[in-house]
Amino acid sequence: MAENSVIARMARVAGDAASYVFLVIALISAYEVVMRYAVGMPTIWVHELSIALAATCFVIGGPYVHQARQHITISFVYERLPPPAQKWVRLLCSLLTLAFLSLLTYAASIQGWQALQYGETTGTALNWPIPAYLKTLFAICAALMTVQTLIHVYEDAVNLRYRGR
Repeated sequence: MAENSVIARMARVAGDAASYVFLVIALISAYEVVMRYAVGMPTIWVHELSIALAATCFVIGGPYVHQARQHITISFVYERLPPPAQKWVRLLCSLLTLAFLSLLTYAASIQGWQALQYGETTGTALNWPIPAYLKTLFAICAALMTVQTLIHVYEDAVNLRYRGR
């Protein structure tokens, strides 16, 4: 059910799009190498932009992986439990994840809002507003993961109630 929710579809579309951004990073990095070593005219923008783009991909990767429940797990322990216990553990993990992500969303929202409010920038020669952008994006992605976790909690509870006997 969660795989078809609007939140899950948004996470998949954003994650798929972000995967192409790594190609852009490779291309602009190659451009920098050519400009620096072949032409002798290094850029000042490639490093900052590539770091910001890679950070964007990693932040968007959180909701992408979370919607499919593909985060790293300790399957060694989980797989040795009997199926009813696995369902309880899955619900417990979803509830703990919900608590963590709720707090993370709250804290990230405060930092994102402050970064936007004060116009936080990199402080480099370019002075781009990358910190404000990334902190805001992080807060949005944390919120998406929180909503996705609510869906997971609901599914786990339904799965426990109707199929856990």
